[in-house]
Amino acid sequence: MMELHETVHILVGRFICGCWGTRDFNVWSLCKECDTGRSLSWVATISGPLFSYALMWIGARWLRSSSEGKKALGFSLIFANIPFGRISQVMKGAGDEIVVAKHLLQNDFSGAQIIMLCSIVVLVIGLPPLICSFRALTNKYRWLYFIGFCTLPVLFILIYILLGMNSLLKSGVLCQVGIMGTPLLITIHTLIALFFLLLLRRSIFTLNETHAK
Repeated sequence: MMELHETVHILVGRFICGCWGTRDFNVWSLCKECDTGRSLSWVATISGPLFSYALMWIGARWLRSSSEGKKALGFSLIFANIPFGRISQVMKGAGDEIVVAKHLLQNDFSGAQIIMLCSIVVLVIGLPPLICSFRALTNKYRWLYFIGFCTLPVLFILIYILLGMNSLLKSGVLCQVGIMGTPLLITIHTLIALFFLLLLRRSIFTLNETHAK
């Protein structure tokens, strides 16, 4: 889901500019030749979060399904798009949402006001799927499960992706640009992730049958 999020960014950027920009595992930019497209760069920036929030809401909708498999997949969709990470990042004054808000509102609001307004909007969008996911948990210690699903993926991304994989890319490991302006390391990493997704696909559709007694 993280790579799909970044792919949406670069695809919209490509549509705006007509050329591929540069990127790593979590940071992208429009191509240098895109002088006329920079005024619309915020569209490419907001497209990623909109995609992620849309998947969270789809996941929340599927949690109401009568199909146990669809419920499990819906739960996965919510947390695979890192809702807690998106919300907490905005509250710290960072992230795609803040970049867009500053671009659109910087002439009318202060930096602190923009962060506050953006935080409210993100909470309105991001909290309902989280609430649905918490209600769907029936384990005895569901608060612990919920906190774990909120925080551990963020920690994983910070250590493995941002520090680990990005460090390899910056050191020159498979940094050659391949399809869609994407370094080979990212493409290979995505294919490996897809392989394991297909290999373990059955577990995504299986609910844990351990319930509170």
